[in-house]
Amino acid sequence: MPDALAPLHPADRSAASPTDQLNHAIDVARNQGCAVAAPLFADLAARLPHWDEVKLRIAEAKRGEGDMQAAAEAYEATLLLNPRRAEALLGLGVITLGAGHLLRAQSLFLRCCGAAPDLPEAWDALGSTLMLSGDTRAADSAFAEATRLAPGHIGMALHRAEAAQACGEAAEEVARLRVALAGDPDNPALLTALGMLLDGTAREEAIECLAVAAALAPHEIAPQRLLAMSLVRANRVHEALEALDAAIALDPGDLHLRNNRAAAMIRLHRFAEAHEELASLIATHGDHVGLLNNASNCLVSLGRQAEGVELARRAVAQDPTSPLAWRTLCNALPYQEGIGGGELLAATQAAAAALPRLSAVPWSNDPSPGRKLRVGLLSPTLKTHPVGWLTVAGFESLDPRQFELHCFGPEHGADPIHRRFRAAAASWTRLDGMAVPEIVAQCRTRGLDVLIELGGHGDQGMLGLCANRLAPVQIKWVGSQNHSTGLAEMDWFIADRWEIPLGFERFYSERPLRLADGYVCYSPPPYAPDVAPLPAAATGAITFGCFNNLAKITPAAIAAWADILQALPGARLAIMCHQMSEAPTRARLLADFAGHGIDTERLELLGGAPHVELLRRYGRIDIALDPFPYSGGLTTCEALWMGVPVVTMPGETFASRHSASHLANIGLEDWVAENVAAYTALAVRMAQDIPGLAALRGDLRRRMAASPLCDGPRFGRSLGTALRRAWQDWCRRQGA
Repeated sequence: MPDALAPLHPADRSAASPTDQLNHAIDVARNQGCAVAAPLFADLAARLPHWDEVKLRIAEAKRGEGDMQAAAEAYEATLLLNPRRAEALLGLGVITLGAGHLLRAQSLFLRCCGAAPDLPEAWDALGSTLMLSGDTRAADSAFAEATRLAPGHIGMALHRAEAAQACGEAAEEVARLRVALAGDPDNPALLTALGMLLDGTAREEAIECLAVAAALAPHEIAPQRLLAMSLVRANRVHEALEALDAAIALDPGDLHLRNNRAAAMIRLHRFAEAHEELASLIATHGDHVGLLNNASNCLVSLGRQAEGVELARRAVAQDPTSPLAWRTLCNALPYQEGIGGGELLAATQAAAAALPRLSAVPWSNDPSPGRKLRVGLLSPTLKTHPVGWLTVAGFESLDPRQFELHCFGPEHGADPIHRRFRAAAASWTRLDGMAVPEIVAQCRTRGLDVLIELGGHGDQGMLGLCANRLAPVQIKWVGSQNHSTGLAEMDWFIADRWEIPLGFERFYSERPLRLADGYVCYSPPPYAPDVAPLPAAATGAITFGCFNNLAKITPAAIAAWADILQALPGARLAIMCHQMSEAPTRARLLADFAGHGIDTERLELLGGAPHVELLRRYGRIDIALDPFPYSGGLTTCEALWMGVPVVTMPGETFASRHSASHLANIGLEDWVAENVAAYTALAVRMAQDIPGLAALRGDLRRRMAASPLCDGPRFGRSLGTALRRAWQDWCRRQGA
């Protein structure tokens, strides 16, 4: 505690100058509080009633204590004595703006600019109010004056960049910043603003600018924060984590930074560590929606589905208008046991209702049923990803005389599947860095007839854009296609007769667009190893395997797998996924099986590995056990390609029926069970026929390659027929 400051004695007061007396009162207020200093200020005000400095200092002391009403009154008193006192105009403007009186605050800041035209803070404050009132061009002018007066101020430079972006002059501001940097290359404010503006269009250059700015201004939080988030968006997550740590060191109390650090750890598959961090933050800061969303995702990824759903529901309860909270719930529910198609549809419809919508537009598309169609693909993952593996062959095989593809989403450099999409597309539009209205306008100006959404409610998904209708006909396919989108503006849902059997339509807000065969076309990787001989033929004992994400491995699945192992005392089970790289997660899973009487020696838990190594691991597996209720999609295709048949059990939801569709398309319907008891019995029965397994394994890749599941031309014809059917339906409704 500071030493107490005694008031000046009357004898001292007469000798001290008014300025000394005022400074003494300020010291007392700073160290002991305004209440102790009040008599000193009152005495000075009584003796010097026309000195505005006293009133101003009282205002600032009150504001420092958080007494905004008293501070405002003192600022008003200051302005009665000196209407052009800039500090009072600025301080009162800040308090007024904080109270929600935008226009009065704007007037005070404008007066301050007139009274002190060389004060950059005044122009910056005026610009902020103009931004809030929607006058972005005037705001840009105000911020321009602020940065002229304070060219090294990072916050003001960022305000100017944001205003330029808002009024559509980002390119002009980038050009200005480049010219300014040519004359002042080590200015961190210029570098930070340029990095922020370039993040959406030239991310690598943006990262370079922000890294230099952070090095030049190591104690400034803004460049470090922007650098971290730009690295996250560039998927340079290891570097992003380092940048987040540096930013948190500058501002340890920033909850947003801490939450993003946990999200970065999730992306690095450090789920247990991320959950520990998030649980601590929630315990300390309460139910913040962002924390709950990340914690929910983390728990589901750890195989703790029910806990993840509970946190997602808490996030929705905290803010029922948050699209992100609803999206988190829709992502969690398909993994939880006991969630039926109706309940999941209700959740996705509530999520869709929370999405913001711009004004609708009339369509002027030519409603000719047979003309060439412009088809848009909207996705952040047109690359080596489940979306790519399961769709690119179909798009490549569409008749170019009938369909013209236009892709919307980020580019992925030399990624091999991305290159295939690029080759098939007539145009590619990058959307990163754009605001929603700009994205909607970009998509609509392409004159699309049909829009296919390939992201869903998932991470980085763009489903929200479809709420604004980007084309007369909108279709959902793959990309977090776990169930209905719930979106009224989504017209069709690509499926097949196994994914959406007759009678299941009631679980969807869209109309099912059933393809002739399966709903996807798998592109096997060219580097896939040859199929290995059946392991059990050499050992005499079956090795089961599941290489799905741990999020799909529910308590009910573990119980069923334990029953299978109990029925086959010599059998083993291998589980491979990224989560198995963490010791606490392995220990919990082993304990779960031990609770069902399974010796941990019969389990092999394997962490993540390069894709080719994951495929090679199937050489040690005889039968794959599909998890439930969320079945394997791409994982099942990979197992089958590597000669490993899959036991599955479909349910009501779309996510539960992926494997059933794939198996039916290669003629293995007899590997599909109706319920848990049948699933267990089926796995045991198939495991007892080692000669049959060996024969199936030796022929499975050939069989799969010849099936509709891998026949690109056949699939392309089926997809084209379905797209034409959806378009002709729209034309009929236009009276064409």
